[in-house]
Amino acid sequence: EYLEGETLEGRLSHGPMPLEQALQRAVEIAGALDQAHRHGVIHRDLKPANVMLTRSGVKLLDFGLAKVLETPTAASTSLPTVSQTLTTQGTIMGTFQYMAPEQLEGAEADARSDIFALGAVVYEMLTGRKEFQGRSHAGLISAIMSAEPPAIATLQPSVPPALEHVVRTCLAKDPQARWQTAHDVMLQMRGMLEG
Repeated sequence: EYLEGETLEGRLSHGPMPLEQALQRAVEIAGALDQAHRHGVIHRDLKPANVMLTRSGVKLLDFGLAKVLETPTAASTSLPTVSQTLTTQGTIMGTFQYMAPEQLEGAEADARSDIFALGAVVYEMLTGRKEFQGRSHAGLISAIMSAEPPAIATLQPSVPPALEHVVRTCLAKDPQARWQTAHDVMLQMRGMLEG
């Protein structure tokens, strides 16, 4: 499909987005992730280069590293089970800068791994900088695993505390401490946008 527009990465090369525009795009990205997750697809490589900004809204690109899950039956567990994948457990797949700690450890990625990446992307949209820094891959991995990024409000004082809380929850090191669905993140941000 030909898409007219620019990647989010290209847009962010000019600096942070205005608050309302960043929030609108974040809602759209979360909505797209929600749709993918509802259809049993985990993206595993969400980053600004894989987000296209078009006149009709955001488009998620490059599902090359995606993992397809089987939909559970009503009698089985509420968590989806992994179907055939092209990767083996313990393999690190994706772009380090946007990978969740569990992915860096080689554990199975799930929807919450995409939510971590969503938090990283939204942080970058609001601040114009990446949330974790490192001089090397090892330094970057160490920062993701153990450091906290600078508070958004210190870089962009206009960002409301409620939005900072949503992003911080997305970036929690422990998947259990993150938002559990992209739908929840979308609703939180949509409420701020409408408010």
